[in-house]
Amino acid sequence: MDPQERRRQILDRSGEIFATKGISATTVREIAEACGVYSGTLYHYFPSKDAIVTEIIRVYVDELYERCSEVIGRNLPPIERLEALVLVAIDAAEHHRHATAIWQVETDYMRDKMLEASLGDKGDFAAGLWMQCITEAQADGELRSDIDATTFYQLMRDSVWLTSRWFRASPKKSNADFAHEITSIYIDGLRVR
Repeated sequence: MDPQERRRQILDRSGEIFATKGISATTVREIAEACGVYSGTLYHYFPSKDAIVTEIIRVYVDELYERCSEVIGRNLPPIERLEALVLVAIDAAEHHRHATAIWQVETDYMRDKMLEASLGDKGDFAAGLWMQCITEAQADGELRSDIDATTFYQLMRDSVWLTSRWFRASPKKSNADFAHEITSIYIDGLRVR
């Protein structure tokens, strides 16, 4: 197996184990066994278990940042932009299911690792985009202004994020269909009447 494939395998297997057992309960030996290598071999790819966690976060956050940047480049109106950002979040959670599961269980640890890896700005970028959509829609009179934008954002974000535990795209309902459904539930509840 070439080095890049082995690295990807280590990240995938580690993610599975971390999502199931938690980070602190997972040993380097367990990761090595899941990869079919000796523990010492892992250190050729990552200097520590924390470095594996950091890389799992980096891959997830980098994709999220890149996809959010693409949405901004499309110059959509606020509500359409918000729906596109919801789709980005659903897709990222699907592509990085283990990272999402780990993050949900180990929130403080993951946030600390994200900051240590200088990824905080990228994470804040996505949050800022959601908030910008909401406040612009409120300013345009599309959404009720008597509802706090931060509360709206946090409720919607957490709802979207937690769907990774149970939603799976299918021929009957794609991620885009689901993003539209979620956005409609929230937007219609806050739309100015």
